[in-house]
Amino acid sequence: MTTDPRARILAEAADAAQSTVRCQTHAEANGKQNTIDFLRQLAAEVPATRNPSVVTDRVLSEVLAERIAQDAKWGEQNHLDGTGVAPEQRELADNARAMCQQVFAEGRGDWAHVLFEEVREALAERDPAKLRAELLQVGAVAVAWIEAIDRRPTL
Repeated sequence: MTTDPRARILAEAADAAQSTVRCQTHAEANGKQNTIDFLRQLAAEVPATRNPSVVTDRVLSEVLAERIAQDAKWGEQNHLDGTGVAPEQRELADNARAMCQQVFAEGRGDWAHVLFEEVREALAERDPAKLRAELLQVGAVAVAWIEAIDRRPTL
């Protein structure tokens, strides 16, 4: 058994999906088993590579594992967006963008500033297509931040 936290997370997600995700059709059951098999394979391998596509695939597989665990716990979620409804949301997004640009210009920028800006921009968006694009940026920044964490030497 490996002690790598990524492998543990993937293995736990596969276990959770195996025991809790309920399938209604044969196709759903096959898809579930394929996902579980893929997660277990990734958990067993956890390759030590710097190849960006492999690293990103690994992180996105962990995101998939978390989504499976969320669905297992809460079921399918369908909430209102709640974005773009308050006029101050656009102002907060503009302020977050300006702050991010300022701190990076001063050499003090960090991942928290970048993610905060992207989240604020998403929260300000009313148009579903633009909101989707902003949320993809939020996800991409979060994945990039995770990859940066994984590149750090372990103590």
